[in-house]
Amino acid sequence: MWPFTKKIKQPAGSPSLACNTVLCIPGSWKDVRDITNTVFTATEGTYIVVGDLIMNPCAAQFYKFEIRERDERLAGSFGALGKMTGITCDALNKISNHNYVIYITGKTGSLKEAHHLALAGAAVLRAGGHGIRIDSAGKAFEKQKWLKYLVNFEEADLFEMFVTSSAIDERQNVFSRGMHNLGLKDTLVCGEELQNAVDLINVFGYYQVFDKPVIHQNEFFRPGPQSAQYLITEESYQLREDNNLYNNPYGMWKLRRFGH
Repeated sequence: MWPFTKKIKQPAGSPSLACNTVLCIPGSWKDVRDITNTVFTATEGTYIVVGDLIMNPCAAQFYKFEIRERDERLAGSFGALGKMTGITCDALNKISNHNYVIYITGKTGSLKEAHHLALAGAAVLRAGGHGIRIDSAGKAFEKQKWLKYLVNFEEADLFEMFVTSSAIDERQNVFSRGMHNLGLKDTLVCGEELQNAVDLINVFGYYQVFDKPVIHQNEFFRPGPQSAQYLITEESYQLREDNNLYNNPYGMWKLRRFGH
């Protein structure tokens, strides 16, 4: 699909670290009982809420399910984090009128597990949720956009759903946030203008999700046939962020332009 410098197939049985992925879904319901009932009816019994769990019994999937009262800060948060996903004013108006907030927390760390959690989030959206925020990535979507990804789902869509590619550190380097949701290292780009860095992170991220390469220290990556080469190294400096849900136990790749 992409003109990369090197492609090496991912070996079977690669080790995986479990990470917590958190979804935030505001919505409008009559009461707590209405939430549990509508999740069941909207999914025709595929998902059920029992106590503090939402589960898909047939697939043996179980996630923490927390119900909270209205949060006045949510519309502002969705507005800020939804700029990169094109969240609409209509969606933000619905979010501002929510009366309950659902938090779904699940162990991820692989593409398959991230997909399963995305489906659980979609179940709550279909049951009355107005939008979805990925608290372990810092990204928000309006309802229909999230559901659209899952109707014609491709595995590479998980990068768009669970990863932010335009965070900036105190040294003005650009980095991704949320790759741990997919079981992968984040990426730090040094010495590039903002848009070039974001584009590079996106291509490198899709490459990992789509081609599933084994990447090694001191290899080179070329995002296109006429593009510069970038040296890949492991970043020993781990970014310290206020939200520990952003912490990536897999680590981080650093890409730096090689030569001229």
